[in-house]
Amino acid sequence: VIRRTPTASRSTRRSGSRAPNSGRNPRSRPRSSGRPPVCARACALARARSRARVRAPGGAEMGKCSSKEKPAQTVKHKAPAKPPKDRKNLNPADFVISKRTGEVIVKAEGSIDGEQFNIEECKDCDIFLLDNLACAFVDECENCRIYIGPTESSVMLRNCRSCDFVIACQQYRTRDCTDCKCALLCMTEPIIETSSNMQFACFDFGYFSLRQQIDWAGLRPWNNKWWMVYDFNKNQDRPNWSLLPQEQVRGLLRPEAAADGLSPEELEMDRVVPVTLGSRPRPSQESCFVVFLPDSEAYIEAFVTKADRSPDWTLARARATLLAEDRIKSLLLWTKEPKLIAQCKGREVTGVEVCGPGVWEQVQEALISTGLAAGSKVIRLIPKEETPTMAKAFFEAWKDEI
Repeated sequence: VIRRTPTASRSTRRSGSRAPNSGRNPRSRPRSSGRPPVCARACALARARSRARVRAPGGAEMGKCSSKEKPAQTVKHKAPAKPPKDRKNLNPADFVISKRTGEVIVKAEGSIDGEQFNIEECKDCDIFLLDNLACAFVDECENCRIYIGPTESSVMLRNCRSCDFVIACQQYRTRDCTDCKCALLCMTEPIIETSSNMQFACFDFGYFSLRQQIDWAGLRPWNNKWWMVYDFNKNQDRPNWSLLPQEQVRGLLRPEAAADGLSPEELEMDRVVPVTLGSRPRPSQESCFVVFLPDSEAYIEAFVTKADRSPDWTLARARATLLAEDRIKSLLLWTKEPKLIAQCKGREVTGVEVCGPGVWEQVQEALISTGLAAGSKVIRLIPKEETPTMAKAFFEAWKDEI
């Protein structure tokens, strides 16, 4: 059964399912000391930004990634303006999926349009939210397959069992979940709490409007921290999470069940979000580290696409961030170009690491002899002998700052 416009049941309304632009989520639980905020405030800010059709140039604090590190900041970008809509006529039932069993439910583009969305108490369902969201809550679902489209703030999973998720969001967090598989595009470190047997992989899904939705949500395809999971209840003897084999990601969802919402052509499109190794074993210990200076998005995309299509290259890691002045100096000191420090100060710098046999020489040749040569003013290839040290600092040691 394919239903596109779910209707909230009477029991759902009595349970206090949260409607768009309403107050505190009734399912939110008391916070214990030391835990990061669950993100109700972030959702409210996201909705406010959506109404104003502007985004804060520096982003907003999405919650702490650990008790030891500073809260992570994701660089947010001004998105293309959306046409205004009439919010007075919004029906709360259109933003809740509750107590469904064995159904296929598709929310098409424009049906959510940047509002908050709740999914609760569903069993054995295929759910596709193919639109932008402000934030999302998924509660007490079992054996479901759920896609959550680009979300401007946070996605919260609670008390879910044996579910498969594909999610694009600023912040991801779980509480009291077990046996769930997740493929993520996440701008901050994913957080799990009192959850077990969780598996994570890189986002790998596509449809015609995905790229535009990612831009509207202020997400960056090459700033994916899917593998940097922080576990509040870390267990050294029996870890609560592991890496899901990347080849299994395409099987997490059943897009053929949503034939009216997704065409075969969409599923065969080139990737919008590059697949990275993260912390997986590398096929080669040889690597190169390319730095892209501010305002080089077109060259970043061209380079990532080339890396994805080159059989001998493997995209290891990518990150977009603001760096303190001393870190910019450390990163670019070898260039002996003092003007670069001022050019990058307070602005986003992107790093991409690629691995493979002979990859440093191959990338150097590509930057000279292909269309990437036109970006010589904004692309810097870290010297081969400095690549291991600088890559470790950029991707691991230098945390995001507020």
